[in-house]
Amino acid sequence: MHPRAMDVLDRLALNPRPGHGAARIDTGVAALDARLGGGLEQGALHEVRAPLARDLGAASGVLLGLLSRLCKGSGRSRVLWVMDPGVTPDAGLPCPDGIAQYGLDPGGITLVHAVDLRAALWAADEGARCTDLAAVVLQVKGNPARLDRLATRRLMLRARNSSVCVLILRQSGAAEASAAQTRWCVTPRPSAGDPALPRGIGPPAFQLTLERSRSGQTGHWPVHWTPATRGFAHDPSPDIPAPQDAAPLRGAGLSAPADRPDRTRAMGRVVDFGRTP
Repeated sequence: MHPRAMDVLDRLALNPRPGHGAARIDTGVAALDARLGGGLEQGALHEVRAPLARDLGAASGVLLGLLSRLCKGSGRSRVLWVMDPGVTPDAGLPCPDGIAQYGLDPGGITLVHAVDLRAALWAADEGARCTDLAAVVLQVKGNPARLDRLATRRLMLRARNSSVCVLILRQSGAAEASAAQTRWCVTPRPSAGDPALPRGIGPPAFQLTLERSRSGQTGHWPVHWTPATRGFAHDPSPDIPAPQDAAPLRGAGLSAPADRPDRTRAMGRVVDFGRTP
């Protein structure tokens, strides 16, 4: 596309039509909502990513929690969930029982298992134009070239015009530039005990890191999901540093040998060898 046309899409995404994109998704965490200016903007594109394949369960839990809050606040319960075929070998399909535990009706979710990424992008783009939907979820694996800044601009523009929340769920993906209004990195945390079920597993806990936002705000919060209120709650624990995708491993200081440097060289990044679409 011509660069001038790309600039037009950028201006449209940043300056939506009057009356669109003003609604906010209240997460239940006061500090987080304040950082976002009242909550997550509904008529916009957002990204939730899991840096490693093993973290997808946590990222999916946060996304389901946001969908639950969104459906409760908007009065719309229909969700279009589009899956790139590259995600199923590692992630499988969404579990109806798990969806119901977040207060969502599994029957209100339409699952699209696309034949390829191109078809998945088309389905998400068309779904984002449907004002009867509460949200569109596009689940992809890694950082495919087809999901570039132009593709995300189109999704952002669709969300602005229809007030439909569009969420990209990226598994095994690195942080990259896009038109998303916010980008979140999610990692799991140990679950606290449940007083009502001492020998059982407590509510799911997450580490939320706001890596990027159009307002320039960032931050990280340890939270857990509260089924009773169907919202996130901030954990009263010491501040936890933001997680890193893959910090280089460095050797300890050693005495200087006679025939080589006295310190081992830094090892490369620890990468998650995901399958490409």
